[in-house]
Amino acid sequence: MKDVNIINGTVYLAGELRECDVVVRGGKVVELAAPGTAPDTPEQVDAEGLWVLPGLVDAHFHCRAPAYSEREDFESGSRAAAAGGVTTYFEMPISTPGVYNGEVLNSRRELAETSSLVDFGLYAAPGTLDWGDINSAVEAGAIGFKVFLHAAPADRLDEFKGICITDDVQLYKALRMVSKTGLVCSVHAEDESMIQAVAEELGDDAGTGPEAHAFQRPPVVEDYASSRLLVLAEHVGVRIHLAHVSSGFTAALLRLARERGVDASGETCPHYIAFGNEVMEKHGPFAKVNPPIRGGADAAALRAAVKHGDMELLVSDHSPFTVEEKTVGFEDIRKAPSGSPGVEGLGRYFLDQVLIGELPMRAVVDALTINPAARFGIEAHKGHLFPGADADLVLFDPNGSATLSAGESFSRSRNSAKMWDGYTFRGQIISTWVRGECVYKEGEILGRPGFGRMVAPKRCQVDCGGV
Repeated sequence: MKDVNIINGTVYLAGELRECDVVVRGGKVVELAAPGTAPDTPEQVDAEGLWVLPGLVDAHFHCRAPAYSEREDFESGSRAAAAGGVTTYFEMPISTPGVYNGEVLNSRRELAETSSLVDFGLYAAPGTLDWGDINSAVEAGAIGFKVFLHAAPADRLDEFKGICITDDVQLYKALRMVSKTGLVCSVHAEDESMIQAVAEELGDDAGTGPEAHAFQRPPVVEDYASSRLLVLAEHVGVRIHLAHVSSGFTAALLRLARERGVDASGETCPHYIAFGNEVMEKHGPFAKVNPPIRGGADAAALRAAVKHGDMELLVSDHSPFTVEEKTVGFEDIRKAPSGSPGVEGLGRYFLDQVLIGELPMRAVVDALTINPAARFGIEAHKGHLFPGADADLVLFDPNGSATLSAGESFSRSRNSAKMWDGYTFRGQIISTWVRGECVYKEGEILGRPGFGRMVAPKRCQVDCGGV
């Protein structure tokens, strides 16, 4: 690893921008020096006029390899991450098979370690309700656990082993087991019974056009799931995390739960704030995500939650599918899979919102960096630029601008990334650094496959041998 000084930049430290030089040795930040006082080194990077930000930690990221590498693999996904300023991503356990134990997780690790350009964590799934499976995943270094409260798509059952739990008793047991590990349980909160109830109520009037997706999964589907989940979390004492919150009511429920002492956190995505349901009219199945994009009062409530620090994590939910898989949704929106590539727009959108004065810098940068690192137990080395941290950083030009082009994305499913196609952001990501190595610079990928390392949280807090 190179020794380098990042000089003349404005560095983000604990909520403030400060003029200082960042001294990197052996892939670590070793000193924050007064401008012009950094010790000599053969390589110096002049960051005059630039913000020096901690590398982004994206806590919600999907890769599809090895079974569906035509959608994405660890190399292509991490290239897109690097271009978006993401230096660490947490990959969801949807795989073939689903990551339900340590053996499968280690297989994922081996694959990612040969391919990823940036660092990564791996989720596991507790839905087999088998202590052997859960313990082995913890021992293998799972970053956390993930549960879906709706049923697996009928044509994707192989990818969801141990991940979907639609029965309340099984959910209670799974949460109780996860609570013993001390790890965070991230939950996709859409209730299967409510999905079915809405479908039955709509009947033949459900519709097949793009606009029908939001009608078929109204906010009550998310709100009901979130409310019962938070009640169970309070009783069990599990560290709970609500994934991709799209509903303003769910954001309010999350705030209430924390006021009651529940160890709960939440995340939202740029598309839930930037767009309304009109994006479905424009892009059809290419804007189909779960939960649906709602806009209006929900988007306003989410923006307010980010502004006031109530939505502690900002994530991409990067979820790639091929054009062919998505296009069938023009015939019937229900036939298209849910998800869209988005990691390259994550930091760009929220930093744009900082620059135009819509969101405060500290709330945004912390939600992209130190908050996910701290929530998932890797804050000793990730999410900040104080001495001792990994030298993961982003050089960002606040006076520049950037326009995303789907065709120029680094994702293998780039042509499905239509929501952000042509979107212009204030500010520009100049370069991305992982442990002192520049992996992306001005539109060019410089990183090499296999450079990325797996990150794991602090060890299990208690004996994980049983309830």
